Amino acid sequence: METGGEIRDGKWLYPVPVVRAIVENEDGHFLLLRRRNTRYGEGEWCLPGGKIDYLSTPEESVVREVEEESGLRFADFRFLFYRNNPPLWEGAMQCLNLYFAGKGQGTIRLNPESSAYQWVRPEEWGNYPIAFGGDEAVETWLRH
Repeated sequence: METGGEIRDGKWLYPVPVVRAIVENEDGHFLLLRRRNTRYGEGEWCLPGGKIDYLSTPEESVVREVEEESGLRFADFRFLFYRNNPPLWEGAMQCLNLYFAGKGQGTIRLNPESSAYQWVRPEEWGNYPIAFGGDEAVETWLRH
């Protein structure tokens, strides 16, 4: 059984709160990860992030997720906006994504959830289709 939400008869009953991070480096590029070992978005590029743990705040969760997935410390971050992501298929997980932007500090160390990473210049982001509505989030972030 999946964790992070209530499931009945193989279907998610409620949206799952998720954090997503636009992690910038000192050159103004942002981090994308290529997903692996997952049921959702295998082989696709995504922003670092994941489910909010029980009794954790969104801020604590985004710091934890960035560190777990990339090895980077997420600093000087701010909340940007939220975005609803409908299920990818009938009965699949619906996510309520909370987006944050901030600086990544340290050295990249990927965990088993990612096969590769890329620091992307803002003007090149369209070359990397981003899963889970991340493309729309990056576009919104760049406009502001």
